[in-house]
Amino acid sequence: MGKDKIRIFDYCWHPAHQWDLVQALKEDCTFTYGLNVKRHWDASSRPLPGEVRFVTHYEPGAYDVAILHIDQQVVEPFHQKRMVYEQFNSVITDIPKIVINHATPVNPEGFGPECSLSLQEMEHRCVEGVRSLVGENLMVVNSYAAAGPSEWGFGYPIVHGMDPAEWYDLPKEPRVFTALSPRGLDTYYNRDTMIRASDILFDEYGYVLCYARLNVDFGDNPEAYKHYLGKSLVYLDTSVRTPMNRARTEAFLSGCCVVQVEGAHDLERWAVPGENIILVPDDPAVIARTIAGLLEERYTEALSVGQRGREMALREFSRERYRADWLRLLQQVMSQKITS
Repeated sequence: MGKDKIRIFDYCWHPAHQWDLVQALKEDCTFTYGLNVKRHWDASSRPLPGEVRFVTHYEPGAYDVAILHIDQQVVEPFHQKRMVYEQFNSVITDIPKIVINHATPVNPEGFGPECSLSLQEMEHRCVEGVRSLVGENLMVVNSYAAAGPSEWGFGYPIVHGMDPAEWYDLPKEPRVFTALSPRGLDTYYNRDTMIRASDILFDEYGYVLCYARLNVDFGDNPEAYKHYLGKSLVYLDTSVRTPMNRARTEAFLSGCCVVQVEGAHDLERWAVPGENIILVPDDPAVIARTIAGLLEERYTEALSVGQRGREMALREFSRERYRADWLRLLQQVMSQKITS
């Protein structure tokens, strides 16, 4: 008889992240999601895993570990993300709880335009607010830098891992694509740089930045997104404070030449500038000029960088390593050998 599976209680939050987690652990764990009125599964991102079942309420004694979710917006008193977290956190008292923090403490928009605090002071308040909400639970973060002193200052890093068979390295077309979130949290995503680089790229070089959910619509078809990404020569990521941007890893696995603004999380662990990634300063003019060059006279170089980036991603962001990391943590938490 096989070993008993770990019974995990969770709820809908980030479909892409949760899809990878379920796929990585489906042989080792069962997944039960609590229904709530605020957060639902977005099938336009990933199909709902068949291994997930839903319940209308939490039943004490039925599970081994709970997974809860937060980001920087939970410090806002009436934000729906805070409400969902607090409701589940208060109800679940009989088992260990792991809190996945999907972000970093960058949210000046959440303090309102009249706030006189500096960005550093806002971030400090966000850190303290999250620390208070997490309490004695263990907090997982999605990059090593996110646990460091310049971000949360605490947390257990587990970097995502994906199945390369789900991403398609297709013959490339001369275009630049991004799937960075198109709205909200402008500072966090460094969206001003993205917009200005896009304007310069079009005005001076005649290229349009293909932007998921803005000028490229995939509807409710994740496969259409994967094929479009797989045919894109260049992928642009201007964010520097997002912990291991998932869409960027998807681009690596799709053989895209990734152009990344310098200073992003954990680059020192796997990035070799000019070999498996193109790093650029936070300068829209330089970004636009670099992209135009990659689409024109540096086309062959872009193809080579994309292939070496894919090789790197196969090593660094594998589902096997991700599964091992999570199983190690779950076993430690269940045996109470690790705490926050």
